[in-house]
Amino acid sequence: MWSRWIIFFLLLTMAGQLMAKPLTVLVGQHKPPYINTANISGYEVELLAEVVSRMGYEPVFVFVPNARLKPLLEQGEGDIASLQPVTAEDTTLFYSNPYIRYQNIAVSLADNKLMINDSRDLGHYSVLAFQNARTVLGPEYADMARISAAYRETVDQQAQLKMLLSGRVQVVVMDRNIFNHYRLQQDNVDELAVHPLFDTTLYRAAFTEAALQKAFDRALLSVILDSWYLRLQRKYFGEENQNLAHYLLCNAG
Repeated sequence: MWSRWIIFFLLLTMAGQLMAKPLTVLVGQHKPPYINTANISGYEVELLAEVVSRMGYEPVFVFVPNARLKPLLEQGEGDIASLQPVTAEDTTLFYSNPYIRYQNIAVSLADNKLMINDSRDLGHYSVLAFQNARTVLGPEYADMARISAAYRETVDQQAQLKMLLSGRVQVVVMDRNIFNHYRLQQDNVDELAVHPLFDTTLYRAAFTEAALQKAFDRALLSVILDSWYLRLQRKYFGEENQNLAHYLLCNAG
């Protein structure tokens, strides 16, 4: 008799998995180690997939430029828009607890001995930054980017390090984990100087439905409390550097 109940439970579980509704997740384009569009993997992709699965849905990823994430969500083209600034103010969308942190740095060639102590110093050099850097790295950085004639942004972050090493730019601005990912592919890594100018940037997911946002936060908490979360960081970053507070674990929020 117990075997029949076990079989029934297993069939019911399998049926629930088969009937899981799809949830469209809007994420950025190819950006290892966070996003790999070639095989739909990477730290951010796997993290979001796990959270959505724990919400009881089947994640369906749509890769678009970062600048299109929020507009597409607002147009009803997705259920979740990833990588939204934690300081965003919007009365029409619902924002999750921060689920990912970026630590941006400036990098130059060590032999050049550049004097870089804050964002304003970058205005003296040719700079190649990641797309939308001027919108997330603070007002001083935005002012520098606006008046500098030698400032550019790119979506191709692999090209940043190549252009730095070839002397085509003097400074690149990028996330530390992305920098380390591409640095390991280069031979002359000892020639680089790291300038830690920026505070941590926290991002959250955006939703048009409050119920989905709340379900996301509950599922995110279960992930944060799971050893799987630390293993995922070691898998893609080689270290644990994504420690985040969650409002359900403290008195805030």
